[in-house]
Amino acid sequence: MAETDNNAQSRAIEAVYDGVLDNLLRIYRWSFAIRRAQLAALTGETVYGYQFQYQLPADCLRIDAVSDVPHQEWHYGYHMPFPRYQVEGRKILTDMESPVYLRYGAKLDDPSQYDSAFTEAFACALAVEICETVTQSSTKKQAAMQDFELAIRQARQASAIERPPIQQQETSWFTSRL
Repeated sequence: MAETDNNAQSRAIEAVYDGVLDNLLRIYRWSFAIRRAQLAALTGETVYGYQFQYQLPADCLRIDAVSDVPHQEWHYGYHMPFPRYQVEGRKILTDMESPVYLRYGAKLDDPSQYDSAFTEAFACALAVEICETVTQSSTKKQAAMQDFELAIRQARQASAIERPPIQQQETSWFTSRL
């Protein structure tokens, strides 16, 4: 199918494409979609609760970490003091002074930037979304769902391999298990 096709299948894919893509990019920390940004405080005061506000990047779908330290190790919760912040609308509210460093999952519109395993999972997710509309078959939709579940597992595994291991915090529970 080409983008210029005007048939039921093309219209069905066009109707769900962006939503399915955004959802898949948001639900997991895909290594190919991770971006970093340095944010400057917006002018004007916040209403209450926080001193500063920062605009999220236009392509931000998911926040992984917010810090006021530029060379922070970006481990997820281990040995990292989490600053207090709140996301409201498309803004980060915090007491951290400018600049703020953001690690986030980005919306990518260029399929050539996708990992091949993600591309397969995305295609399967599209198939699940439009299957009944196109085929009027719940059996085919179940088969498409099984294909998607396998593809998403493989894509997550491939993405996880590309990230460094997370250092386990040495708590009394952790050390008692050694």
